[in-house]
Amino acid sequence: MISTAFISYIFVTAFTPGPNNLMALTNAAKFGLRKASIFCLGVLAGFLIDMSLCALLTTVLYASIPKVEPFMKGIGALYMLFLAFTVFRDKPKQKKSEKNFLNPSSMFTGTIMQLVNVKVIIYGITSMTAFVILNTQSSSGVILGVLLLSIVGFLGTFTWAVFGSLFQNIFTKYRKQTNIIMALLLVYCAVMVLR
Repeated sequence: MISTAFISYIFVTAFTPGPNNLMALTNAAKFGLRKASIFCLGVLAGFLIDMSLCALLTTVLYASIPKVEPFMKGIGALYMLFLAFTVFRDKPKQKKSEKNFLNPSSMFTGTIMQLVNVKVIIYGITSMTAFVILNTQSSSGVILGVLLLSIVGFLGTFTWAVFGSLFQNIFTKYRKQTNIIMALLLVYCAVMVLR
C-alpha cells in the first residue's frame, strides 16, 4: 500500500492550497494559532469521516464516477466561490450582536467544511481506488489507509495555520489585500475543480 507514488500524491494533495488550508491560514492570521488549531481539529474529524466513507463507498462510486464527478465538481466550485465571497467581504471586527451562520474558527465549522470539500473527496476516492484498496486485502490495511490519509491531510491544514500565525502581523496590517489574495486563490481553486 505505501509506495513512493502514494506518499507523493497524498503529500502534494494535502499541502497544496485548498479551501480548508486557506481557511486555516486566514483563521490563524485573524484569531491566532490556538483558535485556528480548534478549526484544524475539526478538519481532522472531517477527514476521518470523509476517508472512512470513501473507503466504504469506493467500489460503488468508482463504478459511477463519470455520472457523479460533474455534480461533485459543480457543488465544490460553488462552495469555493461562496468561501471566496465570504473572505473578500470580511470585516476587521464583528459586533457582538452580529451572528455568523458558522463560527469560522470552530471545530464544527472545520468538520462541516471538510465534509463538503470536493478536493478532499476526490483525494479520498483517488487514494482508495489507486492505492489503498488495490494493495490491501485486509480491513486493517484499509483502516491504516484511512488514518494515514487523515493525519497527512490534517498536517497540511495545520501547516497553513502555523504559516498564518507566523505572519499574523503582516496579514492584520494588510487585511484587505490579504483577503483579496485569499479570495482570488479560492476562485482559482473553484476554476481548477471545474477543469
